Amino acid sequence: MPSAHLADSMKHLLQFVPGEHCSLLTRSHGETESIKLEGEQRFGFSATRACVGYKSDKGWHACSNRAVNVRQCPTCQYRDVARVYTVGDFTLYPQLHEELSSEKYVLYLAQFGADLTKLGLTRLSRLNERWREQGADLAVALLEFDGPDEAYGAETVLQERYDLANAVRANQKLSRLHYDKTKARARLESVLARMRDDPALASYWAGGQITDLSSLYPAVQNPEQVEFVGGSVLGSKGAWLFYEGPSGQHYTINLNAQTGRFLHAPQDTEKNESSGQKN
Repeated sequence: MPSAHLADSMKHLLQFVPGEHCSLLTRSHGETESIKLEGEQRFGFSATRACVGYKSDKGWHACSNRAVNVRQCPTCQYRDVARVYTVGDFTLYPQLHEELSSEKYVLYLAQFGADLTKLGLTRLSRLNERWREQGADLAVALLEFDGPDEAYGAETVLQERYDLANAVRANQKLSRLHYDKTKARARLESVLARMRDDPALASYWAGGQITDLSSLYPAVQNPEQVEFVGGSVLGSKGAWLFYEGPSGQHYTINLNAQTGRFLHAPQDTEKNESSGQKN
């Protein structure tokens, strides 16, 4: 369990932000800081974990329970504004309903490898960003809605009707780093064709074209999974950060899995790497 001094002085990982310019959002001394993950990076993580608190429409808030051994305690999960965007629950943020009702929402298909297809929902303004931060290999916009009210219900119904995933685990994505692109596109086109033939969807159809996102991710070979960062950052794909060690070996770490932990000093990681040990 981190002491009060440790929690107040070390950088507490609140969120990993993937994408073209991936970064870590941390808190130290009550202040949040974004750390860009580019070039040479060397840090590890504590074995202990503490609740990250919650994010409101005004910013981040520390956990009032000072909960430990959890990424986010139940109280903070309930207070988090993420519920607005993931399940359309406006209970604590009714002021956001009017604002978001003026936005377009889009149901989309995202393809991971040759065999795994997810149906998801996001705002049109975040569509391409959302595809990339998930690490989708291919994606296409399906249906468009005015505001969130119909959109969340449609997402649940169509996931069940077409037997599509509503979430894809990090390890499922990592195991599909290398895949048959022809089979992946054929799979996505097959699901898309079935949905195009559904007359109940005709009035909502967005008519998007399949987007190939594979070139946005780093080309890596047989990356070894580790629990620290100690080399030259190559980029990210979903939750996975990839980097190259001094010998040219590729490594990867699931940074979402480190949320709630505290960053180690660089020398601790260098010691682990030089001895060939995983943190």
